[in-house]
Amino acid sequence: MERSQWWSRDQIVDFQWREARMLLEHAFHSVPYYQTKYAAVGIELGDVKTRKDFARLPPLTREEVNEHRAELCSRDHKGRLLPHATGGSSGVPTRFYITLDSYDWRCAASDRAYSWSGYRPGERALYLWGAPVGRVSRFKKVKLDGCRFLRRELVIPTFVQTEEMWQSTFDAATRFRPMFLVGYVSSLEKFAEFLLAKNLTIPGIQAVLAAAEPVYSSTRDLVFRAFQVPLFDTYGSREFMSIAAECEEHDGLHIHSENLLTETENNTKGLGGQILITDLHNYGMPFIRYRIGDLGSLSDSDCPCGRRLPLINRIEGRVLEVLRTVEGRIIPGEFFPHLMKEIDEVQEYQVHQRSLEEVVLSVVLARPFSENSEKLLRQEMARVFTPRTRVTINPVKAIPKLPSGKRRLTIGLS
Repeated sequence: MERSQWWSRDQIVDFQWREARMLLEHAFHSVPYYQTKYAAVGIELGDVKTRKDFARLPPLTREEVNEHRAELCSRDHKGRLLPHATGGSSGVPTRFYITLDSYDWRCAASDRAYSWSGYRPGERALYLWGAPVGRVSRFKKVKLDGCRFLRRELVIPTFVQTEEMWQSTFDAATRFRPMFLVGYVSSLEKFAEFLLAKNLTIPGIQAVLAAAEPVYSSTRDLVFRAFQVPLFDTYGSREFMSIAAECEEHDGLHIHSENLLTETENNTKGLGGQILITDLHNYGMPFIRYRIGDLGSLSDSDCPCGRRLPLINRIEGRVLEVLRTVEGRIIPGEFFPHLMKEIDEVQEYQVHQRSLEEVVLSVVLARPFSENSEKLLRQEMARVFTPRTRVTINPVKAIPKLPSGKRRLTIGLS
């Protein structure tokens, strides 16, 4: 992927289409759900000869993945799949499987995306990130700690934000001396505001990388004032890890087209449409023209950096409002997808803060909560909210959507 980012546009398109053709052959021959789905609309493998034919394949939805998970798994990869899950930025959790080969591609894409900021694996990086949900086994903790030690990563959980927490983060950063700062957008903003208010600086930071939430010009200005370095935007998801990222030109996000085939559903250049993604290397549970739940627009323009990887001009969605407590704690909206991916019974959800003392979690359930799921849910909510905040879990039949078709995942106080 270090070499292929400098290929010509034709080389990238040719490689991508060869990979897509091989994936389609595999799906038509060994994935029961695609055999049924495509037969229902009268499409056979021989009908898909061009990219225009490919665009006729009906998209795959989150609901289909959750309802037909077993049928979406390849018969050729039984017993060799790794379970994964996403909390769903649009409020619909998704559980799925990947292969080791596709995981290698994802890691390579992620490292390449970060490299555009100047980062290389092993350089000290401070992460303002999430924390594991529930109890973590000793083996998993040792494995994770060992990985972070080797990669020289310091991870600070930011799901509960207070002035004391940011002070301890600054103290830890001063000792750690990171070269790069990575975090959720809302966490980066709060940390930057804290540093500016206290007139504090962290020397040695070379770049800031933002994830999980939209980046606006105000965020870039705030980060630059606090750290005196540029911010690099990234776009990813649990289903695919890194999808696209900014290079040094900061004029759109380059798509990892050697690993992902990305389209917009209306195929109208310059206008926002539903983003569809095909994972070219997850043969265990193929995602073909998967409707990820975000809106965006693609560009045919060439980036001045010289890379001919196509660009996403903008991404709409993933607006995760923060919640607050009486005591002044701030809970980023990203906490809820992180938690909900662990609760199997939840199909859709929305969090509404009605006052500093009341939060309502509305959930659409596939089946009643198990004792363990309900215990985990209440335990994690109690960990971030204080006893003075009443959290009500409200089972509903449906979550209302916005005019765009997306759900508003968190609703904070205005």
